[in-house]
Amino acid sequence: MKIVPLPADRAEQEKKKRSLKALVKGYNICLLGLAVAAIVCLVGVLVVVIILETSAPDADRELLLYILAGCFAGGALLFAGGSVLFGRLAQEAGDTRQDFLERCCGEQCFFVGEGTIAQFTDDGIVIRAEEGKKEEIRVPYKDIVFHSVCTRTKPQEKGKWSVVLEMPARYVMKRGDSPRALIETDGKERLYRTLEERGLELHGERPPRGEKRENVRFQARTKFLLPDALKRRRSLMFAALGVVLIAGGALIAVFWREMMLVGAILSVFGIFLAVRSIIGFAKAKGMLAFYDEGIYWRESGRPEADRFFLKWSEAERVKVETIEEKRYIAVVCAYGSYHIPEVAGAYEFLSEFRPGLCE
Repeated sequence: MKIVPLPADRAEQEKKKRSLKALVKGYNICLLGLAVAAIVCLVGVLVVVIILETSAPDADRELLLYILAGCFAGGALLFAGGSVLFGRLAQEAGDTRQDFLERCCGEQCFFVGEGTIAQFTDDGIVIRAEEGKKEEIRVPYKDIVFHSVCTRTKPQEKGKWSVVLEMPARYVMKRGDSPRALIETDGKERLYRTLEERGLELHGERPPRGEKRENVRFQARTKFLLPDALKRRRSLMFAALGVVLIAGGALIAVFWREMMLVGAILSVFGIFLAVRSIIGFAKAKGMLAFYDEGIYWRESGRPEADRFFLKWSEAERVKVETIEEKRYIAVVCAYGSYHIPEVAGAYEFLSEFRPGLCE
């Protein structure tokens, strides 16, 4: 993340805010444009292939079409690579903009939600809106516990660092069953310095603080798989629909020349649908794995938000809980609990593998 110098003048700050917002928007527009261009090139490749297969033999014409197909294929790869690059640039620019917005509110201000700032003061934290004069919530330091958390979505050392603020729920919720509330903010050097300057203890795993750590990938001791029959049947249905679209699009392109482009588009959409469905079929299973370093759970066919890897150093204990008539393996950490659907034999294995953690 790039640190943008903070102008002293308020008007210059507002100007820079607009500039950073425009930069993020520009990167996202480029991302979308390149992705569309890559799809158009793929359609072009398919159209050229259909013309090659259905037209009368002509050496000069075939050479031209082969060159055209190569250009379309190269363009598809180039545009796809560009879209990935601009996606990363957009993410980095978004992080830079967020950090700048925080520092416009104060060097010891940090986002804890959309448009919500947590500001460190002499005696506690003030939670308020980024803009506007809305109600402020003051929480004294004596009622706050700071946890250092590394969110890992893969069984590896690398992850996203954050700081979780644990406080009594009465400060932020009028009603609720939980006695405490957890608020998360991005882990960054400025936040770690703020905690040190105010003498506030940070519990949990030590953050890297600028040092480079090798991204070690862990090896599983054992894995438990949970095939999802419903999602697999759905994936097979969509894969079959994709094959139908591919065949239908090809027939339209071959026998109805005026609609060749439409047929090519249908075939490309069918290819995407079929490939995506096949991948979805392969991923339609949950997985619980145990490592020497920790425990990994991946929800069936879900994005990275529904998977996690926890080091054993984070877990205080592991137990089996029943919630709404369903049994879960609950991994209890200092800042909260993670619930994993119970898998036959998993808790028994864990009781032998890590007996000191199991209740």
